[in-house]
Amino acid sequence: MSRVIRIQAAHRGRQQVLQAMALALRAAASSQAGSADERDILAFLEACLAEVSRSADETATAWEKRSYWLKADRFRQDWLWTDTIGKCLRQALTAADFERARGCGMELAMHLRQVRAPTSRAQSRPWAGAWEKR
Repeated sequence: MSRVIRIQAAHRGRQQVLQAMALALRAAASSQAGSADERDILAFLEACLAEVSRSADETATAWEKRSYWLKADRFRQDWLWTDTIGKCLRQALTAADFERARGCGMELAMHLRQVRAPTSRAQSRPWAGAWEKR
């Protein structure tokens, strides 16, 4: 079996997902509470958090294979918030508790305050239809 070669680094993929989440949070701030667009955004954020968490775990596992135990543990601790907020968001959306889901979104916004949303994709809506895909 041949090796799988990835051209794009995991860091770059995480950065793109974080930028998409920042863009979604910006749109959520201007959307009406309880709208279909807000539900899509919250479901999109849940999926993005799962992707970032998976990517961070994949990176840490690669470091563990090379015996960089401390670096892998520290990296997992740095990205632990994705699991915590993702679980909160998943539970809130499953229970249809959008008020609690908005609170999780506010907590997420605190972690993403340093991430700059791309201006070139300001008109795109990657979260469209995310609620139905759940």
